[in-house]
Amino acid sequence: MIQMMMASIGAPAATRGMQLQRQAFMLRKAVGLAIVASGFAVLAAQALQHTLGG
Repeated sequence: MIQMMMASIGAPAATRGMQLQRQAFMLRKAVGLAIVASGFAVLAAQALQHTLGG
């Protein structure tokens, strides 16, 4: 991690911009996955509730 930070200090601006763009994409992907997973959890909870007659 420290090596990566030290390397990015001397890296050109374009490389840093690309790295930030990739991190932003991964963050958006992770947030999207969390939203989809929570949606499935809600559906599963409702199905379970329906099955148990609650």
